[in-house]
Amino acid sequence: MTEQKAIVTDAPRGGVKYTSIDLAEPEHYDAKLSPVYIGICGTDRGEVAGALSFTYNPEGQNFLVLGHEALLRVDDVKDNDYIKKGDLVVPLVRRPGKCVNCRIGRQDNCSIGDPDKHEAGITGLHGFMRDVIYDDIEYLVKVEDPDLGKTAVLTEPLKNVMKAFEVFDVVSKRSIFFGEDSTLIGKRMVIIGSGSEAFLYSFAGIDRGFDVTMVNRHDETENKLKIMDEFGVKFANYLKDMPEKIDLLVDTSGDPTTVFKFLRKVNNNGVVILFGTNGKAPGYPVDGEDIDYIVERNITIAGSVDAAKIHYVQALQSLSNWNRRHPDAMKDLITYEAKPTETNIFFQKPHGEIKTVIKWQ
Repeated sequence: MTEQKAIVTDAPRGGVKYTSIDLAEPEHYDAKLSPVYIGICGTDRGEVAGALSFTYNPEGQNFLVLGHEALLRVDDVKDNDYIKKGDLVVPLVRRPGKCVNCRIGRQDNCSIGDPDKHEAGITGLHGFMRDVIYDDIEYLVKVEDPDLGKTAVLTEPLKNVMKAFEVFDVVSKRSIFFGEDSTLIGKRMVIIGSGSEAFLYSFAGIDRGFDVTMVNRHDETENKLKIMDEFGVKFANYLKDMPEKIDLLVDTSGDPTTVFKFLRKVNNNGVVILFGTNGKAPGYPVDGEDIDYIVERNITIAGSVDAAKIHYVQALQSLSNWNRRHPDAMKDLITYEAKPTETNIFFQKPHGEIKTVIKWQ
């Protein structure tokens, strides 16, 4: 058994503590790793609050180590041509089961809800908020760009964005979505929310040529507006200024009332990507006019969750590109660095938070 410090919860009941745990060293592994930075997102806070009924502890244990947005350092590794001791890597969160999609490396599209499919720090597999991690090389993605530094911790949330745009690329082909100039220039993308995922969606939308607007039901802080301006992203408080004529709508809130408020603004042949989840959000009474609006305008609504290894690679490439063009703005996305002992950050967001990370080392 290896005694180490970790941040744990009891899934799905919730709670959080920084404590000593004993975990057995696995019989087979390729690399021994330690955390450098671990990001905190709404999923972590939902787990701690006991609001995510789908989460559960590893079999036979009464706790779950939190943390899935991780940047790790390789402390020891078996001989291979990919990663070496001292390298920084990002671990895959979802581990495959036995369905056909899982077997081809697309566990993000698990087709049967396979009980052997687990998500680190979320469902049945310990996460990365602990001193020592053992893993296999196939589940690690090397950070090739040394200039990224702690910004590489954004790889995990950004891979979700890469996957969502893959979904968009597929479903938008049901009609001619591009403009007459064969580009997306001038097409309007609206993102509901202004958290870290919303920022990453907006940057990816700008890369593709969209006219991008992030929206929320309140005015935004100066630091957020500054980063948006740097990338050419607009912002609207939708209680004061409701965007019109949307081609691509992305929701990061998980709130049905807000989604349908904006869905009625989506253009013919528009696409709606549902990404946010919020099981505690109040219901919205969908009526016949809502259905008519969707059907008569050929609007496609698609859910998107998690991502495959290729999307982690794409995320790192995008982070490198953005970091070269906007180095100061990228650094400013990480708005607070906490110590492992600061478990209060799971209950209360720091003012103006975009991304809070735990600096482990």
